Amino acid sequence: MVRQRKFYFLLVVIFSAVSCSIAGSWAFERIDNYLIRYFNEYASFSAEQQTEIERVAKDYQNWFAKNELPKIKTMLLKMKQIHNENSEELTLQIYDYAVDLFTKTGLFFEIPFIEFSNTLDKEQIIDIEKYFAVNHSGRESEIDEDSGNYSDLILKRYIAGFKKIKMKLTDSQIKTVVEGANAMDDLRLQWLFHRKDWTAGLMALLSEGSDPLYEVKLISHLRQISSLGDSEFRSKLKKNREINIDIIAEIFGEASETQLASFRKRLDVFIASIDRILATRPVEGEVI
Repeated sequence: MVRQRKFYFLLVVIFSAVSCSIAGSWAFERIDNYLIRYFNEYASFSAEQQTEIERVAKDYQNWFAKNELPKIKTMLLKMKQIHNENSEELTLQIYDYAVDLFTKTGLFFEIPFIEFSNTLDKEQIIDIEKYFAVNHSGRESEIDEDSGNYSDLILKRYIAGFKKIKMKLTDSQIKTVVEGANAMDDLRLQWLFHRKDWTAGLMALLSEGSDPLYEVKLISHLRQISSLGDSEFRSKLKKNREINIDIIAEIFGEASETQLASFRKRLDVFIASIDRILATRPVEGEVI
């Protein structure tokens, strides 16, 4: 049930939820509902299990608002100062924070997931396994369809991503993306293979709830999600990440003042949304 791709999507949802000073705060308050729908994709759960899912979802939302939104605001304020000379430094800071947030999110759900897994019956485990099989099959089909257009796919993602922060890429910046994309390895099928192998191990563990070492084994397996593959695969993955960081840093490094002004204006909207969200949260010690 804990999948890296889903967590990345969750982080995208969270950041998108602060994309408007009015609608953003409204969306953030419904992140718990997103999490509930996310878990309910896997199987049909009992009323007691649904109550637990709702509790954990709300706890995560509160944890994120208290611990991470202020940090995100600080990062956004730093990004407002981005210019040609500090673009690489700030891009690395954002990347490091994103990795740290992903890790902390995984740790947050670790114990709740283990406790919840102890309530799963055989039929639910079979349903979850079927869900993974269908999901992996669909993902493999998507990759096959795009197999000859990897660099084009990356370019489309960059154009769309920068459009969301109100930056239209210039021809020179597009060239930077294309050159970087051509230097990347298409690791999607390898990644999917490793994920399928990891998932098979997870499903086997879920059926061993009576094992005295069940929790220790499950924790160990869950944490392996961040280090899948052999050394060659990990090396290529690292190279791709470094190229992506370089591309983003170079785009900001050669950005015009008009582009940067538009970007800073967009950041002001994000910051205003975070302030609105935090203003509605209970203060420390306040009874909800």
